[in-house]
Amino acid sequence: MRNAFAALVSAVSALCRWGTLAAIGVLIVVVTIQVLGRIPGFPSPPWTEEVARFALVHLVAFSCGLALLRGELVNVDMFILLLPKPMQWAVARLVDVAILVFAVAIIPGAWDYVVGSLGERARSINVPMIWVYVVTLIIPVSLAFFSIARLAGLGRDSAPPSHGETV
Repeated sequence: MRNAFAALVSAVSALCRWGTLAAIGVLIVVVTIQVLGRIPGFPSPPWTEEVARFALVHLVAFSCGLALLRGELVNVDMFILLLPKPMQWAVARLVDVAILVFAVAIIPGAWDYVVGSLGERARSINVPMIWVYVVTLIIPVSLAFFSIARLAGLGRDSAPPSHGETV
């Protein structure tokens, strides 16, 4: 059972990595078009700003669960690093449970939000807005899924900050 769940976590992680890469790729292309559009004579389509916003939102959606799995979400390291190792582990699991509870609590509202967007279209690129609003569902589902994976011991805790790290 654990091996099957580990395989599922690996597959979902790969999907999230590919989604992150796709969002970064779209963002790079669109921002490049925006920058080149400042050159006289180079066309600057009006849809680039909206697509850049959508790509950035998708970048967050696909990468937040991976950050949780890797123990790289924003954390209060100064507090946790002062604790003994067993307490650090306990606090990390407590945070995982808190994230899980919060994510599960907002999934129904996110679902309603996505369903409510049916029929809406983006103004400048004329695509269904469900492709944008689905992010509100991806984020809590991925956070819940990856927090369960961490609680099952499949994630890792973040490494302590090095001395070369700036604050």
